[in-house]
Amino acid sequence: MRRAVVALAVAASFAAPAAAADGPKISLGYAFLRYLEEGGGDAPLGVYLTGWGAGQGTLELDIAWHRDTDDGAVLNTFTVLAGPRLGFGGRSGQPYAHVLGGLRHDRFAGASNTSYGGAAGLGIDLGPGGRAGTQFRLGADFEVFFEEGESLKALRLTAGFTF
Repeated sequence: MRRAVVALAVAASFAAPAAAADGPKISLGYAFLRYLEEGGGDAPLGVYLTGWGAGQGTLELDIAWHRDTDDGAVLNTFTVLAGPRLGFGGRSGQPYAHVLGGLRHDRFAGASNTSYGGAAGLGIDLGPGGRAGTQFRLGADFEVFFEEGESLKALRLTAGFTF
């Protein structure tokens, strides 16, 4: 967990200078996680917080939490990811793509585990945008995390608001 905090601080220090005339943006909303392994199931409860600098190409920082229950046991998953984000088009209806790397921390039945990996995804911010406009965000990410030679693959769907 300490490494995740350090990664967050480093990513934030790079994102601060990226802010230009329009300033940095943040997006907050609901996140649904579907595991792609055989019988993997899903985590229907989740939230995400994403921030990035101004401009078409910038650094993005993504923090997410997911919760799932299995026979009364609770699985909490936290991810901290950072990487390049590329926006396409103007402010209204702006699609984006990103490739992020970082850490995933799982807590299940009193035990915890941290793995490394990343996500690649696409999305779109819909609405007026600009300095005072709020936009509606839709996105999808393919995630893969590695630990001891094993990989965990998931699809994350997001819906939220960009400020």
